[in-house]
Amino acid sequence: MHRLRLANRAAARSVRHIEHFQLLGSRAIANTAARSLGVHAPAVLRSQASLLSTATDHSDQEWTASAASPPFDPSDEATIQAWTERFLDAVRDVPAATDPARSAAVLRELVKSNLLSFTDMRDAPEKFFLAHRLLATVGLGGFGVRFTVQFNLFAGSIVGLGGPEQVASLRDIQAAGQLGCFLLTEAQAGVLSGLIVETTCEWDAGTQEFVLHTPSDKAAKNWISQGYTAERGVVIADLVIGGESHGPHAFLLSMRDAEGQLLPGITVEDMGTKTVANDLDNARVWFDKVRLPKEAMLNKFADVRNDAYVQTTDERMRIEVIGQRLLTGRLAIAEAALASCSVLHLRTEQYARGKVCNGLAGEVRLSEMPQLKAVFRESEAALEQMAAFTAGVEQRLNSCLRAGTIPDADLVDAIAVAKIRCIDVALERAHALRKEVGSYALMHATGFELVDMLLCCKFAEGDSRILQQKLTRDRLKALQKGGAAAALSGLLGKHRAEVFAAANLARKLQPAGRDVAKLAAAMDEHWREIYDLAEMIAERHIRTGPRAAFVEGPSVERLTPAATGFDADWKGKLGAPVA
Repeated sequence: MHRLRLANRAAARSVRHIEHFQLLGSRAIANTAARSLGVHAPAVLRSQASLLSTATDHSDQEWTASAASPPFDPSDEATIQAWTERFLDAVRDVPAATDPARSAAVLRELVKSNLLSFTDMRDAPEKFFLAHRLLATVGLGGFGVRFTVQFNLFAGSIVGLGGPEQVASLRDIQAAGQLGCFLLTEAQAGVLSGLIVETTCEWDAGTQEFVLHTPSDKAAKNWISQGYTAERGVVIADLVIGGESHGPHAFLLSMRDAEGQLLPGITVEDMGTKTVANDLDNARVWFDKVRLPKEAMLNKFADVRNDAYVQTTDERMRIEVIGQRLLTGRLAIAEAALASCSVLHLRTEQYARGKVCNGLAGEVRLSEMPQLKAVFRESEAALEQMAAFTAGVEQRLNSCLRAGTIPDADLVDAIAVAKIRCIDVALERAHALRKEVGSYALMHATGFELVDMLLCCKFAEGDSRILQQKLTRDRLKALQKGGAAAALSGLLGKHRAEVFAAANLARKLQPAGRDVAKLAAAMDEHWREIYDLAEMIAERHIRTGPRAAFVEGPSVERLTPAATGFDADWKGKLGAPVA
């Protein structure tokens, strides 16, 4: 009888695992779990058939070949134009979707359309980045954030970190139009803290499950975009096995059931009304000992086998691996910021050409005012320089995405530079323009009402200050690794000013040694030099990096008026979000 009870308990646990992955929309993984139990997954959940996708089981390769979005040739202008028209038609309702419920509904339809497949980041990365730029030409609002969370942070993390069956599960999620979120930042570890995670996911050897837990309020997942409306999530948590921490790892989980209700142990709280982008929901999320099946851990690079942590590839799990989607996100945001600023200038220039002013010699167009002409000229040069550099960075990253390789240190730095400088340039040029066009800059439907979104770009996917600190830290590490001979050679080379600044900063920080308190004090004292060195590194990358052009050519102004209000009672309109 005891053995029978144990067998029944094991069977019940296996059924829970199958249920979990059927809720995730993953028949592939559910079938694997069912086979280990000796049953068919549909038989286990026959009474919950409404939760299941109608798609048949395919491998990741079969899905890519048969169900992914149509072929996309980035070198063919007709293909690009046709896809652009279809994509813009699919997002035509974005301006009217002024609250999270309506905005989420628009994204669900876009996801189901398969115009952009969840695997296009790997299979057609040019299309992935183009979609972000096109949205910015319509208006850089909250939907753009929702879009990149869905396709980059959520689905992209599964593509980059998941095993074959986990990647294949995206087919059913996309077919159902289900939304996902990316749970990384925490209440006391946000965009200014780097990748610090206190949420734990502990392996329970007795039940062969993970236990996901928020140990304190400061570890609550914070400012999670699309966190209120999403049914799915990729959560980053500290993996603990046998009391030993193995650092941040990614886990796939279901947030809500088929009726849209939160699953047991999960608490979600809306962050509240913002000054901008109220069409986007942002949430704080807690986990109270939520049990996840073994298959929840995204296992391309690491897994738990025989109750032990194992590395599954030659590429070990580390911050550069788990942060892959932060890299693609940084570049997508940089490009969107450039596109947004470009269309702002295009619309303002159109207005200025028609605006008549009184000058000393009579009537004159606002566009002919020397100060405004200078702004347009300077903005064009700055935006074109950053567009050429960023397109070159994208080409390098696209090669990595197609090959499934981790970007090298130089490319990681170049992506950081693109993120930092594109957004700085966009902010600076938008502000310079705003100062020269009078009350027009205060009016609705001019594009100026969206300028605050550039601030969101500045701290999303890694705050610019954190990225600058990383550039400087890595430069100092390279200096130390190279030794005196490399430093002397550098002082005689074409980047001598940067080498001298790095050596001088290293000399000032060296007395702190490994004493964290002393190092923090030294960094506070020399903070300007830290950021000055980062600026020099950025200038070098921009000066020497390869140039390219975006596949669609120059930006086209398609701005639509942003919403002036939204339905504050949007939560009541959510209904049952699972298709």
